[in-house]
Amino acid sequence: MTRRSCCLAVGAAATGSVGYWAARSTALQPTRMGQGATPYHSTLVNGLTPREIIWNGRQWRCAMGSVWHPGMDHSLRLAAHRARFEIRPDEGDRGPGDPPTKRRSEIRCPQRPRLPNDTPLWGAMSFVHHPWDDPAGMARQWGGVHGQVHIGSEFGGSPALAFRRTGRGSFAITTRGEQDADGTRRFEGPLSFGVVHSLVYRVVLSPTDGALQVWLNGDNLLDLRRVSIGSSDAGCYWSIGCYYAGGVTCPIVAEIGDHFYPSPVDLSSRVRFKPAWRPAA
Repeated sequence: MTRRSCCLAVGAAATGSVGYWAARSTALQPTRMGQGATPYHSTLVNGLTPREIIWNGRQWRCAMGSVWHPGMDHSLRLAAHRARFEIRPDEGDRGPGDPPTKRRSEIRCPQRPRLPNDTPLWGAMSFVHHPWDDPAGMARQWGGVHGQVHIGSEFGGSPALAFRRTGRGSFAITTRGEQDADGTRRFEGPLSFGVVHSLVYRVVLSPTDGALQVWLNGDNLLDLRRVSIGSSDAGCYWSIGCYYAGGVTCPIVAEIGDHFYPSPVDLSSRVRFKPAWRPAA
């Protein structure tokens, strides 16, 4: 088996279907981590992260420097139900086709079938963003994305839905669709670093009749109806991690747990969910 075809299985068997609805059972019974920090494991195989992994009951494609450059153990570290992403200013923290300034460490699900249009899709995750060592330097950057519904069709460009940190460190939510080609910032507000937060969202992808509801730590941030989110090609897919297109001036670390891939399974019961884990050291 070559490294290219190798799948790293973490916390799940690498056999069986990993189709669109494979993660439904996970959504029904969230896994709560213990109060202590969970140890992570390296994803490196022969010095590199495999291009595909199995994590949290789903097959993911990796896009990070450690896929192409050896010895970058910081890019992606995994536990059974948690993932730790890190990007640094170093030149290697990007793909071979990325512009020099871009930094990324992401896992995504571009396999077909992709996320359907005109269907309510619920997703959720808890997360912590580690404090930035250089907030003044980051304030001169664009900021980045930590979770996004990527538009994989010819329409392309910025994501249909994105959960962001601005260069100033604020939490922001944006949407974009065929009738809103430039995109719209729907929310921006302060959000603590170094603290575990709980995010729940319900999105309907539609170029003409989209909808979005978002809850953060139990508070309803958004309730949008009849807006343009995504494209008519229904080519969207989900991605999580760290994606900073304009670059970074210090390490950016995001931990994600209690993750539920977008599906029709109603997650309204999770709105008041309180994560029972702490950031790893």
